[in-house]
Amino acid sequence: MLENKKLINSLKSRVAKHADKKTKKWWENYVKHNTKFRGVGIPKIREELKEWYKKEHVYELPLEQQLDLALSLFAEKYAEDKIAGILFLQIYLYDKFDYKILLSKFERLFQKEYINDWNVCDWFCVRVLGSMIKKNGKPCALAITRWNTAKNVWQARCSAVAFANLAKENIYTPLLLKSCERLIRRKERFAKTAVGWILRELSKVDTKLVTDFITRQTKYFSKESLENAIKYFKQSEKTKMKSLLAQAR
Repeated sequence: MLENKKLINSLKSRVAKHADKKTKKWWENYVKHNTKFRGVGIPKIREELKEWYKKEHVYELPLEQQLDLALSLFAEKYAEDKIAGILFLQIYLYDKFDYKILLSKFERLFQKEYINDWNVCDWFCVRVLGSMIKKNGKPCALAITRWNTAKNVWQARCSAVAFANLAKENIYTPLLLKSCERLIRRKERFAKTAVGWILRELSKVDTKLVTDFITRQTKYFSKESLENAIKYFKQSEKTKMKSLLAQAR
């Protein structure tokens, strides 16, 4: 749609004017994955998105068209444009649609490989999927954890990382453990680190639960994922878990 393209170009121009070469270099070195950055911070992206939304009267468009705009931003090559799409969804749209409709559309983002690095994936998880779970509860949570079988590692990663800010709510613990069991057995680094992150959060409320999980699945842990999982353990427990990993190798 021509109007959508014009609106997207308008937002991209707003964001691009804040590009900084030093910031660009730092982010590209940090994220890797051949991800391209302009070098614009999140606060500026959010600020320009809100101004654009108001000045271009985007709020007057049908919600379906607004959703198309947000999703189209994921197809852009710069990480900042994808982040703008995430913020668009978080600030204006995630609670305006049935979660089943949104998840169906989100699956296409992974199929088309528009989400293809940990930075965009994790922002999407925390800002959008986490908010959807908080609003819709267990049915939405169950649907997202079913992504743990996805071939695409980033979609599979979402099945755990979407709960990063919700892990303490024990209603989701059985679902999370099921996702963690699948992810930790995968070979991809970012499947395993997702498990480390979530176990770290779970350990804040139930250390034994995490210890038992690590004990059962020790041979599948990488050093990196284990270090993350036991970050808040007492030193004696850290030593014990590290010893288990060493023995399993």
